[in-house]
Amino acid sequence: MPYLSNTIDNFRDFIKEDKSYKEISIKEILENTLNLTHASLHNNFIKLVLDIEADLKIYGNKNELTEAFLNIISNSKDVLKDKNEEDRLIFIKTKKLDKNRLVISFLDSGGGIDESIISKVLEPYFTTKHKSQGTGLGLTIVDKIVRERHKGIIEIYNEAFTYNQKQYIGACFSIIFDDKF
Repeated sequence: MPYLSNTIDNFRDFIKEDKSYKEISIKEILENTLNLTHASLHNNFIKLVLDIEADLKIYGNKNELTEAFLNIISNSKDVLKDKNEEDRLIFIKTKKLDKNRLVISFLDSGGGIDESIISKVLEPYFTTKHKSQGTGLGLTIVDKIVRERHKGIIEIYNEAFTYNQKQYIGACFSIIFDDKF
């Protein structure tokens, strides 16, 4: 029952119209995001692998960043649900880069993004999904929140990696923030 209560509280916080910018914990935002996506990831047999540093903070808006992270995870989920169950992985890692910068990386095991379209994925209305499944606005919203509203940098690339002695290729979204923009 505490899980359901936390999920309701997280959703209530997310839908509030809080437009304020203040010092916020990246770990707390990711925990809220994962509470909101837990059921969907669980129902699609997607395993999360987390490496989240506890004390990373930035100046930003909690609700906007939650929305951005939800969109990235949702895109990964949509790709992964068509893969073999044992191969459905999402890795989320945070790391302090230097005195003023940190990175949050979202990596999935979905096979990556076709190199011919990787430069277009942030464009409005660009989608690889059927029209009934997507608007092509999710990653555009991520771009607006990260780059315009939080002065961050988004790097999108494919990455080959090994997990449990098995080779994978996946899409990686690395977001770099200055801790005080």
